[in-house]
Amino acid sequence: MKTYEAQAGGRVIVIRLNKGDLLLESVKEAIAQHEITDGALVCGYGTLDNCTLHMINTNDVFPAQEDFIHWDNYPLELVSMTGIIADGIPHIHAVISDKGKATGGHLENGCTVVYLAEIVIYEHANMKLTRKPTDWGPLALENKE
Repeated sequence: MKTYEAQAGGRVIVIRLNKGDLLLESVKEAIAQHEITDGALVCGYGTLDNCTLHMINTNDVFPAQEDFIHWDNYPLELVSMTGIIADGIPHIHAVISDKGKATGGHLENGCTVVYLAEIVIYEHANMKLTRKPTDWGPLALENKE
């Protein structure tokens, strides 16, 4: 286990998305516009009509095998969206629900807002993180040196 600490400080960015806006692409655009290098996507919620998530389906090989789940023109609730921004790159997970079940996974490009979505990003102004490959292969958070 590794932990990272910094004195509190930074901005809070609230993103409001409208019908037809792209979810992940808009988050990436906001990160670039506000020049956020390190932070946390602390919450996100809304409604979608198109969405793709991916999740692992193996636990003993790298790279992991993945399943991509896609909804096309289907009413969905974006129940939760969280993640970490390291070195300007977001790693975001989301939970999507329909009338029957909830599904979580890694958020992919191409998810579109049907009514609205609201996202909150907290900038870590005093922390510099990056992701580096581990001995086994997956990327892991490290202090940026």
